[in-house]
Amino acid sequence: MKQLFLILPMVALLFIGCSSPTDSNSNADVDDNNNNGGGPDPTPAKVVEQETGISYSQGSESASMSYRLSNTGETTAYNVQYRLQISYKCITGFANQGWTNEFLPSSSSLYSYGNIDAGQSVDFNDSIQLCSGMGILQFTFEVYQVIWD
Repeated sequence: MKQLFLILPMVALLFIGCSSPTDSNSNADVDDNNNNGGGPDPTPAKVVEQETGISYSQGSESASMSYRLSNTGETTAYNVQYRLQISYKCITGFANQGWTNEFLPSSSSLYSYGNIDAGQSVDFNDSIQLCSGMGILQFTFEVYQVIWD
């Protein structure tokens, strides 16, 4: 009978098993900071600009610009900001007139768009009044600066 009391607790342990407060996953101590299913890390956000159109009539005082900002990365571009540079000549009647170059916005600040998701593009169309009382002779522009977080 004494032997039965010694055997019963051992048999009970075999049926119940023992639990451990530690993780039984053999890879639990490995942290590779990879949260995307084991593939390579996504590429960082990259915003590229593209001028897509320009419209003005010689002699008019209005010019239109079309452009696109595209995030070619695999992560979101946050707080996208940009600046344009315009170049133009007004109809003055003076020979050898040089180009006038200006930044938009004209202050040291930038236009603020917001966020652009990975793989997405945003199209813009802007108009500007120039050469008051004279009219535009020539006009061009470029997306001069783009920054993001």
